[in-house]
Amino acid sequence: MPNNTIDLKKILLLIYDQKDIEANLNLDEGCLLECEDPKPLIKVINYFLNYLDQLKELPMEIGLELRRDSYALSLLAYTSTDNVPELSDKLEETLRSYNATFDVHHETGKYLQIKISFSKS
Repeated sequence: MPNNTIDLKKILLLIYDQKDIEANLNLDEGCLLECEDPKPLIKVINYFLNYLDQLKELPMEIGLELRRDSYALSLLAYTSTDNVPELSDKLEETLRSYNATFDVHHETGKYLQIKISFSKS
């Protein structure tokens, strides 16, 4: 049974401070997740940030949105590159344990965006 409540905004701010990355943050309050162990989720978020950091040409855009039945985390890197490296195939499975899914949108020559949706139910 889940026994930890994690605040996604606090986690993102902590990662942001520790990584010293260039990013614009727009983070809603109240995005709380119940889980047993936050470490795998923190690793996945770190992985995505490292992945985008190697591609970015301008500061990243990091957004956390509180929705009625979900939380949406958006990570966007402006990049003119056409070729982006493959993402790990273990991410989906890890996120599933947090009731989360992700998708990637690559607008060639403009940006690469990773959106993670956390279901509240």
